[in-house]
Amino acid sequence: MPPRIPIGMCGSLEQFDRLAPGYDYLEPMVARTLNPLEDDAAVAVSLETLRLLAPPVRAFNIFVPESVRLTGPEVDWGLVSVYVQRALARAASVGGEVIVFGSGGARRVPEGFDLEEAWRQLVRFLGICAQHAEPAGITIAIEPLYNSNIVTTYLQAAEMARQVGSSTIRVVADIIHFHRVDEPLEDIYQAPEYCAHVHLSDTERRPPSAADPGGAVVRLFEILRDIGYQRLASIEATFGDDYAGESAATLAYLRDLAD
Repeated sequence: MPPRIPIGMCGSLEQFDRLAPGYDYLEPMVARTLNPLEDDAAVAVSLETLRLLAPPVRAFNIFVPESVRLTGPEVDWGLVSVYVQRALARAASVGGEVIVFGSGGARRVPEGFDLEEAWRQLVRFLGICAQHAEPAGITIAIEPLYNSNIVTTYLQAAEMARQVGSSTIRVVADIIHFHRVDEPLEDIYQAPEYCAHVHLSDTERRPPSAADPGGAVVRLFEILRDIGYQRLASIEATFGDDYAGESAATLAYLRDLAD
């Protein structure tokens, strides 16, 4: 029997204080916890806080803030390089294994800017990431964003990763982004080797449950089993007031699917 897929939770440190027990890992935000725009001395306390969390931190999201441009005429490649180096070194130092590259504001292509050039800029950015990711032992997972104007599907993200040409650059499979652009989850079968991280919710961004409309969560786990997926799967959903209770119910539901 293959190992069980680890189930984690995306969120803030404040939310993690109320998380139900039993989760395998946490997925906080790069920009709010690793603070790559600050020097090492300024983040020492924050990094120690991350190291002491239980369950442990194994993944990160919200990689690059909107203020650090990745497309358009105002990209500062020196700043980008320093930001990436700090982010990956700090993520590795607290146990991070994967960083999700969504960063919709940073990557959004300015109006009137050439889309092909913007694509090349993102490939260049991911090449910089790859240089630092390999020695750090970290995977960068491109997240297709339905509300972006570049890289909106799983297959587009897989093609971008292919062009970078590094085993450290892969793709996130996120149900909501498949659903909003009418991309079938079965597209994962066309590039299964690029699937390196998963974000879980129902198609309305609610926590996964047996009430999932359309059965997207169940179908995704069927596909993950088919491709031999054994990496992390994080819940990224909008919870109600009873965060502890809802996170417990969601975990119980997913355990049956992930085992």
